[in-house]
Amino acid sequence: MMQQCFMFIDTGNGWTPVNDSAKDIAALDSFTIDWGSNGIEEQPEPAVMSFTLRDRTGRLAGQALTLAGMKVVVQFSDQPRWQDLQPSMGDWEDLRIPIDSLHRAYSPDSPDSPDSPASTMFIGTVSTGGSIEPASDGGWLLKLSATSRMAVWKRLQSQGPTDTAAKWNGAHWIGTPSARLKEMNRRASAQGAPEAQLDGFALPSSVAPYTPSDHPSQLDLLHRLTAGPRLPQWHEVYDGAASTLRPLFLADPIAVHLSTDGRLNVLTDGETRHALSAADIEASTNLSITEPLTQVVINAKRVKSDNGKLSFDDVQITMGDQNRLPPQLTATQKSLTIDSDMLAVDASGGVWNSGGTSNVSDTDRANIAQWLESHDLRMVPETVTFNSTRIDPARLPWLYKASPSGPFIIVKAKASALTGSDGRPAFTGPITTIGGTLSYRWRAGRPTLTQEATLTALRPLLTKRITWADLPTLSWQQLDLHICDLSMIQIIDTSSPTAEKEGTQ
Repeated sequence: MMQQCFMFIDTGNGWTPVNDSAKDIAALDSFTIDWGSNGIEEQPEPAVMSFTLRDRTGRLAGQALTLAGMKVVVQFSDQPRWQDLQPSMGDWEDLRIPIDSLHRAYSPDSPDSPDSPASTMFIGTVSTGGSIEPASDGGWLLKLSATSRMAVWKRLQSQGPTDTAAKWNGAHWIGTPSARLKEMNRRASAQGAPEAQLDGFALPSSVAPYTPSDHPSQLDLLHRLTAGPRLPQWHEVYDGAASTLRPLFLADPIAVHLSTDGRLNVLTDGETRHALSAADIEASTNLSITEPLTQVVINAKRVKSDNGKLSFDDVQITMGDQNRLPPQLTATQKSLTIDSDMLAVDASGGVWNSGGTSNVSDTDRANIAQWLESHDLRMVPETVTFNSTRIDPARLPWLYKASPSGPFIIVKAKASALTGSDGRPAFTGPITTIGGTLSYRWRAGRPTLTQEATLTALRPLLTKRITWADLPTLSWQQLDLHICDLSMIQIIDTSSPTAEKEGTQ
């Protein structure tokens, strides 16, 4: 049995755990969190949590009309250290709890504690509306919803920085790309919203401003500021009681490793993630055949001048498959189109004079061609559910958050033996969650947490071709792989990887 989830609320007097009966507030009965996007062609919307609180005393129900705006944090316990356990549990030599079950024996500290080992799934603000109804066993059930703080970025639509020079003709959001991001972060922070972090992303040289009548949301501004060949998707990422907006680069390559014991793995944020067994996952045996994409089109900007006043229109930058795709897939063009404020062409005759232009490089084009090939020739399950009764959230916490998991691999599926037209696996390879529905409820007195995830295939790094001689000193019977998997391996680990939390209970 997994540890229960913990909810903390802040009505203005600091964080209070609703699970703590000593606080006499309420109990977390259930919740669902819808987060992320349904596909690579769209940017994520703010996450929305619908939840039910069981209030036995009526204290919280009586204040229901004033709960809107209340801050909410939802966590589950990660693997704790000895110092995280409560003194009431006694000395360690008195404990009769298996080491791998310690996370079930304690309640996390306040979510803003820097030492808490708990993992944050969601942070948000209670929305208006909801309902209250009597509970069958006494007390009240409060049915409420909360929206993640990314929603503030979507609401902020006020005028951006201006310049009185005549050439701007009343335009706003004038300035360098870095100045625009700094100003957006300043405004977001002033409203208690997360700031956007670039994570090494290089901004364009210049960006086009907006006409006086055009007031995009800051979330749209962020998307257009950073749109480019790495295909960033912007998600809210949680840490303790804080969150940030961070890009998930869909087109970046992921190196697949082979460990010394013959297992596939990927390295993510310094952590070795061994491949998950399909036996531990509730997945449809039906596979989604992706609608093929043949090109990526960036709608960038061109600046022109008319009597000394600047104007801007779209200019398309098209990146194709460079003859990597089978001819039958390119008979009909299908584009992934993204809008960008990047200034690509200066046709102002020197009037612009506010920064250089940007374009895509030959390397960018080659990377997109490889990504198109990977996207079109890889399949993912139609439905995938991670269940706490099979994979403990304390052991693989990245599967149970309202934010992307980052790269991982699934093996031993029925589809693992499928080989694509390029000789590489049609199924096995690096994937990531980009959205989903987290659900928590009590069943037969036991808490259960599930993540019904939306997956997308990531591009495997394919710069090397290994041979049998490169493999570890293992017999081929010890390699739990299919022949096609060998074409995907890029790095042979020469030492035992850092121990990873095992995936099953």
